[in-house]
Amino acid sequence: MMDTIAAISTAVGPGAMSIVRVSGPEAIGIADRVFSGRDLPSDCSHKSVLVGEIVGADRTPIDQVLLLIMRRPRSYTGEDLVEITCHGGVTAPRLVLRRLVEEGARPADPGEYTKRAFLNGRIDLAQAEAVCDLVQAKSEKALRVAMRQVRGDLSTRISEAERVLFEHLALIEANIDFPEEEVDDVDRLEAGNGIGRVGRRLGSLISSHRSGRLIKDGIDVVIVGKPNVGKSRLFNSLVGRERVIVSDVPGTTRDIVDAAIPVDGLLVNLHDTAGVLEPRDRVEAAAADLTRTTLEDSDVVLVVFDASTSLEAVDTDILERTAGKRRVMIFNKIDIEDMDEHLGEDPEVRVSALEGLGIDNLRTELRSISDDMVGDLADEIVTNERHASCLGEALEAVERARAALVEHMPLETVASDLRTALLSLGGITGSNASENLLDEIFSRFCIGK
Repeated sequence: MMDTIAAISTAVGPGAMSIVRVSGPEAIGIADRVFSGRDLPSDCSHKSVLVGEIVGADRTPIDQVLLLIMRRPRSYTGEDLVEITCHGGVTAPRLVLRRLVEEGARPADPGEYTKRAFLNGRIDLAQAEAVCDLVQAKSEKALRVAMRQVRGDLSTRISEAERVLFEHLALIEANIDFPEEEVDDVDRLEAGNGIGRVGRRLGSLISSHRSGRLIKDGIDVVIVGKPNVGKSRLFNSLVGRERVIVSDVPGTTRDIVDAAIPVDGLLVNLHDTAGVLEPRDRVEAAAADLTRTTLEDSDVVLVVFDASTSLEAVDTDILERTAGKRRVMIFNKIDIEDMDEHLGEDPEVRVSALEGLGIDNLRTELRSISDDMVGDLADEIVTNERHASCLGEALEAVERARAALVEHMPLETVASDLRTALLSLGGITGSNASENLLDEIFSRFCIGK
């Protein structure tokens, strides 16, 4: 924390502008030494913007820049921080960064700016992790949820739960430590009801994690069917380009082919699979194993049938394999002939992947499914696996504490469970985070964030 760090904070490559950040106790002093302009950075107040040049040790101009000065503790990191906006590309930002390092800055580690923001109390750990989610968001909905967590919505919910548990714990511990003093007795029924309400709120957050996973990582949609039924052509139609080789020869697709498409602000991960058939050699056996594994891990299955022929034994086998999965029945090749088949309660869509008929109807069905699976974004949604685990541990402890109150177990038992719950909740916001945990979390960040 005593080092001054520097890094390029924008992607390196062709572009109009790049940003190089320097943060730490010597940030403004270093800026004085590398900047040439009408004013010195050290003479400027918080949020001042200077126009000038970054210069070498011999005062040779390197690049024309804008310098944004942010004074501690009101900067992103809570330290003196200077953002240098230079020209984009590869060379200019790297030369600017090299110049900062020459004057005493150290190249930043991954996520070190956000880690310093956390350690300096600018944000809590849940907000810091949401910053990483914001940068890595793969869809509009993922971005919206991450933004709410950066803003502190989840942290607020956790703090509310902690406040209630602290209040009950304080009264219980007062009764334990000062039994002869004039301390209000613990009303076990009232305390149990209050702790129970916290448990229900935690349970609601835990339940949201399934939706949160889908929002963060996308919905896995697998296309299955017998060979030569048109799976790859359907896959290409949904993706909007020739992503998979299409052939009349059965068994052309041997491997799993993946593509991601946006559907109503959510990411849908499409997986085209090898045709389901009895393997004739080791390659087809390996393809069948891949299809089986992908199918097991899927959220939604698109089961493709040939609408120009009657169902065969292999079609029935596929229906049995996908029983219990959320699925959509796709009757392809309606441009040849559309057999009037209906298969139970699952939604059905009739298409011609060759002619593009019915593809919009399939996209509409996918939108309906994604909306149903994700639900309303009005409530706070947990997207982080670590947060879900901490919430689960906290809920178990809260339920034990409530049961101990109801069953008139010793107050020491109740207090122990409440302390455990508070410890687990503190793991989310980082009030008791270990150095190893912080290193693991921030190592996932990109350099410069």
